Amino acid sequence: MSRDISQSTVSFRPEISLMYKLISMSILLLVLSSLGTVNQNTAIAQMQNRFVSYQDPIYGFEIQYPIDWQKLQFAQGITQGSHNMIVNFLSPQSGASQIFRQYLLIETANVTSATSNPSAFSKQELNFLSQSFPDFTPVNTNASSSLAGQNAYSVVFTYKDPIAGVGKAMAIWTLHNSKAYILSYHADRSNYGTYLTAIEKMIRSFKIVLK
Repeated sequence: MSRDISQSTVSFRPEISLMYKLISMSILLLVLSSLGTVNQNTAIAQMQNRFVSYQDPIYGFEIQYPIDWQKLQFAQGITQGSHNMIVNFLSPQSGASQIFRQYLLIETANVTSATSNPSAFSKQELNFLSQSFPDFTPVNTNASSSLAGQNAYSVVFTYKDPIAGVGKAMAIWTLHNSKAYILSYHADRSNYGTYLTAIEKMIRSFKIVLK
């Protein structure tokens, strides 16, 4: 069941959002360095029908992603706040004028005794998001979402992005043993729905495979 929540008054901490700014800048560089033009309708059609598997034996998960999306693997040990940055999937370049590519980022976080309760961890995660994204504004939240066959918490929010202007994102997380798995989809607000079908399929395919 979804419910609206009001924005918390939290001071913005630039050091927490640095990694996200770096991600945005890296996406911009990839866009500017690309000389090819991809037909967007064709790209979306390919994306919806052809998926390949990504597996991470270190963090113990697997996911299906569109074959025409770009996979960016973070080096092990890259962290931002309490998050371990694992892998980022970038949508196809749709034209020379595109300056922001939608992406799905996968992160993990260690769960402490203080945040082992899903409600406590979700409160911490919402606080983390509010400090990481300028003008963080939740649109809706859902404490009864599902991820990897487990209960999950999701939030859709808007924020100020240095490249997109106004970004729109959906984050979803679940706890498994002493680890949290966090998936977040980011887009410029006007194009949020373009790849939403593919994103939802990616999220549904996410599995935790820890032994």
